[in-house]
Amino acid sequence: MKITCIVGSPNPKGSCAYLADTFIKGVDPSRASVKKYCIGDLKINYCLGCKKCYTGGECIQNDDVKGVVLDILTSDYVLIAAPSWWAGVPAQLKTLFDRTTPYGDTNPNRKYQAEKPIKGIAIAVRAGVRKQENELILDAISHYFGHLKIETTERISVCQTDKVSDLLQNHQAEIQKIFDLGKRIGKSV
Repeated sequence: MKITCIVGSPNPKGSCAYLADTFIKGVDPSRASVKKYCIGDLKINYCLGCKKCYTGGECIQNDDVKGVVLDILTSDYVLIAAPSWWAGVPAQLKTLFDRTTPYGDTNPNRKYQAEKPIKGIAIAVRAGVRKQENELILDAISHYFGHLKIETTERISVCQTDKVSDLLQNHQAEIQKIFDLGKRIGKSV
């Protein structure tokens, strides 16, 4: 089994990274391989809007996007954990979403697509109290998954979390749920 985790925050030590790592800790490494990306560590150029991917089937730019997308498209599970920045995903994650256009279902000439069913896990984290704002984040991730033919099977919302200490102090149930999810998925081989 192959799992790809994307920390949608540029902070490699923040709450989203902590939750992704919690999921990974639950996975039995003898049953599944896990690849983790932190969006802030990737070289991702902005989409040029040139539409050359609609004729050539892939992007003309050479950065980290193709490797990440190929990992996603060959996974059994994909987890994306993203913070809410002004009721949207961070610009770095949105840029990945934009740059996935060559590989999405709206491109009839795409060179790469999933060969098997993939399941997706969406996690949203925000400092505020309004769960509706996290729903926008979860919807954005699910929308992204949909264009790659990934079925969103889990949507987890965590509010009132500005720092990892907030997460640890106030959200043990969500942390346990994410750990158990990794454990359950890691055993389903």
